[in-house]
Amino acid sequence: MPTQKPILRGDIMVKAAIPRDVMTFWVRGGVLRPMEAPTGTGFKLRFSWYEANIAAIMNQLRILGVKIEGMLSIGRVYREAIAYFDGLGLNRNQVYGLWSLFIVEDSFVARMLRQAELRNLVNSPGFDRDKNPSIVAAFVDLSEDEQEEELKEAMLAAAGEAHGEKRLTREIAEIRENVEREDFYRHLHAYLTVTEQPKADDPAGHSANLEEMTYFWRTGEGDEYRFAWGPKASGEATKDGAKAMIAVDVTAVLYEVWNRPEHGTFP
Repeated sequence: MPTQKPILRGDIMVKAAIPRDVMTFWVRGGVLRPMEAPTGTGFKLRFSWYEANIAAIMNQLRILGVKIEGMLSIGRVYREAIAYFDGLGLNRNQVYGLWSLFIVEDSFVARMLRQAELRNLVNSPGFDRDKNPSIVAAFVDLSEDEQEEELKEAMLAAAGEAHGEKRLTREIAEIRENVEREDFYRHLHAYLTVTEQPKADDPAGHSANLEEMTYFWRTGEGDEYRFAWGPKASGEATKDGAKAMIAVDVTAVLYEVWNRPEHGTFP
């Protein structure tokens, strides 16, 4: 069952189906990080809830032969992403809201650039306006006030109740002013995948989906691991120079974490 509360070492072992000796090795090696160090007899290690997710992902990589140094490399990316959005004071739903704002901005800017291209075309020597009325109509200039109004309308649409808790809010719009686009997108998919908590009624969590795979790769021995998520991820790995990669359906893996019965078996 999904939870945001700290969890114990034994809970992670059950949820992520990790053997005791592996759990001990990972804690000592830094793959999994407890919230605080033991201070007395009978003290039980507590972990942030997302450590169960990291553990489950690492277990799949372990099965596929990834060594501890590779796990540490991948774990750093996940933890940096969590720290980044925590530092902005955003929860997972609010990150989706901020993402919607970036999408609105990207779409708006792309259209403005397209209008500029059409304007240059229409004003170029030899262009016959009479023979190309649709192109002429498409490049019609909007005043700065009209452009501002269109952007506001697009933002209001993204803030609609249809988006529920993931909607764009005034608070998120204000946070956007202090967020660099490159930093946001560098951490986005790592954060969204490692903070998933698929519910029992989530059909996407039951089986592997090739369109939703997370691909892990590195371009040389000893290099930091890189990864990308989604239908274009394998192409990104290939473009990066990877000759081999590992694919994991993180949603399917985490579905079992948050829907596994307490006794540890999964039907």
